Amino acid sequence: MSNKVQGFLDELHINYILHADVTSAKPLNFSAFARSISACPVKAVLFADDRGPIVASFNAENGLDFDALSRVTGRKLSLDPGHRYKTLLHGFSIRHLPPLAQLYQMPMVIDEGLLDQDRYLLEVGGDGSFIEIDKQGFKKLIQGAQKKSFVKSVPVHRVPESNGSKLDSAPAQAAPSQQETKTPPARSYLLGLNEINERFKNGVNLPVMPTVAEQLITMKSEDDFELLDLVHLIESDPVVSAKIISYANSPFFSYEGKLQTIQEAIYHVLGVDISLNIALALALGRQFEGPMKGVLGAASVWRHAVYCGVLSQSIATNISNRDGLKPGTAYLFGLLHNIGYLALGHLYTEQFSAFNKMVSMKKDIPLSKFEKSILGVTHTGVGALLMKAWNMPPQYTVLIENHHKGDYRGDYEEYVNIVYLANLLLKSVGIGDANEEDIPQALLAKYNLDEAELSNMLNIVMGWHENLDHLAHQLAA
Repeated sequence: MSNKVQGFLDELHINYILHADVTSAKPLNFSAFARSISACPVKAVLFADDRGPIVASFNAENGLDFDALSRVTGRKLSLDPGHRYKTLLHGFSIRHLPPLAQLYQMPMVIDEGLLDQDRYLLEVGGDGSFIEIDKQGFKKLIQGAQKKSFVKSVPVHRVPESNGSKLDSAPAQAAPSQQETKTPPARSYLLGLNEINERFKNGVNLPVMPTVAEQLITMKSEDDFELLDLVHLIESDPVVSAKIISYANSPFFSYEGKLQTIQEAIYHVLGVDISLNIALALALGRQFEGPMKGVLGAASVWRHAVYCGVLSQSIATNISNRDGLKPGTAYLFGLLHNIGYLALGHLYTEQFSAFNKMVSMKKDIPLSKFEKSILGVTHTGVGALLMKAWNMPPQYTVLIENHHKGDYRGDYEEYVNIVYLANLLLKSVGIGDANEEDIPQALLAKYNLDEAELSNMLNIVMGWHENLDHLAHQLAA
């Protein structure tokens, strides 16, 4: 693929530098490598509507605002899985699409933020090779493109670093003083594994497992419970009850009329499985207090959770070679897989707020590495500790602890694999905390899936983004 891009750039007389096989030579992803050479990573995404295709290009460090893109183009765009326009893409995968709209003979819209950069990095395929061009070359490349603003801005903050367990005003990268070198601190993390383990061991200020959640888990393990028992159980918690009714009344379900009772919500809209799973997620989630805003704030975590839940359910529904697979369970696991972030925000509000700001500054560094180097712990580990502290069934601990492991094999592996796949797909459109975007071919073969099929599922889910955002707001409120 790099040869094809090089040939096209040569035709336009654009100077470039080829960075070959970067990801095998260095532990860096696309944006991280761009940052290391002071270049702007350019992301290209294929959209379409009844007027045809369009390529949207923007800084990969930022998040794409779907509403803004549709508004500034005056079109009702949705993600295109590449089926209709595959022959025009010259063999490029839609997951690693370079911004070569002239080559594809498609219109292109670029975010205005790209115009202020000096150097640019283009992804040219899934082989870990990138091409660097200068400002003059980029102007030739985007000739004829619309210039609009359609990304979510990422705030830049100056973040303090930890000194022991108390935050001070020292810069995050400040070198230790002579005196500090003589007496090194016990740890250089904002938190640290020992602190977390001690906290959970002693049960200090841990969120309490709600009684209604315990009863819902028991009910979920039974196949023959009475429907009215579920209604009465949800009604016993006024907060969960109110949110369930609000959830069912959302535009996502398109119910004509006004639902006023839990029984109506379950009977007419949600059904038993979704009602039970949503009620359980709400009962558990409401126990947390912490930052609402930011990349890892509760609002973002719940938004990611809703998208992941719906997409996980869709994937599970389309897997035909696994008997006994329950789409509703996949939905629940998608909702709960990042509960570790909520636990960290609840238990360590000050330190987690600082970390949240740091993530906003370095948004595209794999969070698993960032967590270990800054916090000293990971959200997967903290989430697993919480599940054990709450005596949750083992599948919850397994899912939360392993959902970033594409090669996981073991108990409940189908659900772990499904949530992993959902996260990879969402990462390709700027949602979530997956470490990569490439889908392992082994997983596709294992479940008789293909990339086009998964892309179509993602496209459908992203077409619901307004309604899903509304659902996420209901959960986070």
